[in-house]
Amino acid sequence: MQPDRALYEEMVRLGSRGRWFWLAGVWLYSAGVIGLSLVLVVLPVAIFFRFGKMSIYYAAAVLAMAGLALLGSLLKRASYKIALGEGIDITKYFEKPAGRV
Repeated sequence: MQPDRALYEEMVRLGSRGRWFWLAGVWLYSAGVIGLSLVLVVLPVAIFFRFGKMSIYYAAAVLAMAGLALLGSLLKRASYKIALGEGIDITKYFEKPAGRV
């Protein structure tokens, strides 16, 4: 579960257009991180078994997955800016509760 899920629910409740950026950002970030993890697990296996010239494809896959994660992060940041512009106080969704470290 995303730590800022409550902010998304508030954006949905108020009909903010930033909710679409948040959804796309979460999906792309998750896809990028999971894909990057899979590529980094497969890469050593490919090198071990010497699958020829696939190293350039794996390098491209690593860059593509990192790009997806970065794009997702940027979309979530854009959703925060949209929410701020629409008057939603996003700071209360990121503060730690009192008494917790």
